[in-house]
Amino acid sequence: MYRISALAQMVGLSRSTLLYYEKIGLIAARRQSNGYRSYSDKDVQRIKLFQKFQAGGLTLKECQACLEAKIEKETLLKRLEVLDEEIVQKQQARDLLRSMVGLESMREWPNRWS
Repeated sequence: MYRISALAQMVGLSRSTLLYYEKIGLIAARRQSNGYRSYSDKDVQRIKLFQKFQAGGLTLKECQACLEAKIEKETLLKRLEVLDEEIVQKQQARDLLRSMVGLESMREWPNRWS
């Protein structure tokens, strides 16, 4: 079991973000006799999965729907298409920077992205 400060540090989120996640039902703290919140390993896993969904560009509402298995396949397919394009753009930017620092030939880069 984790107190909110330990959980926040473990998952790299602020205390206020965790309180918001609790408010909207993504995680559920247990109250100890002293009033402190206590979170389980299940909460840690849910948050880490939620962070992966967000890294994929899903909104809070979409992330919650994923966790509840209530998201439309079409929504995920559209997001996947956008994510694939973002990856292509990031790879091109990476290749250009590699060329500029001499890790790849600059001869080809003007033709690669025209």
